[in-house]
Amino acid sequence: MAEIFDRDTLLDLTVNVIPLGIILFFVAAFVLIDPFGGLDFYGRVLQMGLLAFPFVALAILTYVSGKAIAGDEKRSEVFFQGQATMEDAKTKHEVEAEIEAEATGEAEPDDEADGDADGDE
Repeated sequence: MAEIFDRDTLLDLTVNVIPLGIILFFVAAFVLIDPFGGLDFYGRVLQMGLLAFPFVALAILTYVSGKAIAGDEKRSEVFFQGQATMEDAKTKHEVEAEIEAEATGEAEPDDEADGDADGDE
């Protein structure tokens, strides 16, 4: 799962993971505590089905939307929040490449030519 979804995608999918946990909590509560003890077999199947169907549907939706988000981030330009409409805004991938180049000590020639480090001018 880590190869498919990065940290940002998993953060986006958290809004679907929380309801999945809530549904699992109620399944466990209804199985262990049995608050509706008078239910026959059909009632019990209906009760668990009303929890299982939304759980499965939400799990599938979460996976498909995660794949769509991750695939779109790889195919399209991703801008930082609020910068998509700004002129000369750098994409997330460009900024990450610059940070990695600075960390490894590789400076781009354009960056060195911007200013005179000796102060001769």
